[in-house]
Amino acid sequence: MPKQTEFTKETFMPERSIPVSYNDHFIRNIKWEGKDKRLLIGDCLILQVRRSSKTWLVRRRIDGKASITTIGKYPAISLKKARVEATKITMAVNVSVFTVAQLVEKYMNEVANKKHKRPELVQGYMDRAVIPKIGAQKVRDVTRVQLVGMIQDYSSRGARTADQLRSNLKKIFSFAVELGHRDDNPMLEVSSRVTGYEPNPRERILSDQEIVDMWSWKNSSHSWQRTEDNVRMLRFLLLTGLRISEARNGYKDGDKWIVNKEISKNGKSHWVYLTETAKQQLPLPKTTATNIQAWLRRRLGFENNNRYTPHDLRRTCATKMADNGIEPFIVERVLNHKLEGVMAVYNRAEYERERINASLLIEKVILELVKCKG
Repeated sequence: MPKQTEFTKETFMPERSIPVSYNDHFIRNIKWEGKDKRLLIGDCLILQVRRSSKTWLVRRRIDGKASITTIGKYPAISLKKARVEATKITMAVNVSVFTVAQLVEKYMNEVANKKHKRPELVQGYMDRAVIPKIGAQKVRDVTRVQLVGMIQDYSSRGARTADQLRSNLKKIFSFAVELGHRDDNPMLEVSSRVTGYEPNPRERILSDQEIVDMWSWKNSSHSWQRTEDNVRMLRFLLLTGLRISEARNGYKDGDKWIVNKEISKNGKSHWVYLTETAKQQLPLPKTTATNIQAWLRRRLGFENNNRYTPHDLRRTCATKMADNGIEPFIVERVLNHKLEGVMAVYNRAEYERERINASLLIEKVILELVKCKG
């Protein structure tokens, strides 16, 4: 195990440098000449020569202080191995001064931007809650108390939002452990108890009257909001059962809306049939999922705790299909859910005709509802 000690410029300076081209033959022939000497090889590797021994040392600076680390004795450790160990030790210095801001940047570039479907959300949590408070702090010095306090402070934005921050911090510090910047993950034992968040599966579906009301929303003469553009998106979600991301990033191909595997939640390509009413909603507004969600919250009222969300339209679509006689496994196909059990293993059928009929049925149900109650 390398031994580290501090030293000063006066008490520990190599007496001279020797060429980096030296090999073991040259090292073996270096003799003690009546006094101890230290020979520098390259930028940081030192050979200390004494009467009865030759020892490999590494010099470096940590937190502004000069220090040396003993690698071991020659010839038990060859020149080649000493160079490898010296590189590892000096690299560890870089690890020790790695900041949280640098860790976040590396995580975003190498993990989140490549694998997260919405990396901008992760970046937002970091920019708002993490970087301003501990961005300049060394990763190795961050404590669990700090992180938990930060998460609980963030709970003013809501328990679910704070829990998302907790989840992302756990992933980021797990990444730090993988990289060697820490030996432990301070978030490992931090559960949702610190945020108070208790996930409850949503069961919200729109009532018939809510569907009728939404369908007929118009632009306001005194508002900049293009209500009718956003309503086209909501209608499209209700008629197709798609997620917002699938509607925003998919594309029309004849009578089908195509969702490539790269944007599908389960990583499998998907299509839904476009009825004439669904086609009438195109082109969809060029807006983000966040903007649509925020607009709908304003439209329904922030104080309305029972307001629906865009994703509830997908659940409403599925419920209306099931209520009107569509087989459950066909509904699952329309939604691009993974089938369970034996069906998942053996049933590879596309059920194209059945899925088309399901889309035509939901169109008929919605249009009759709007006509009767509108």
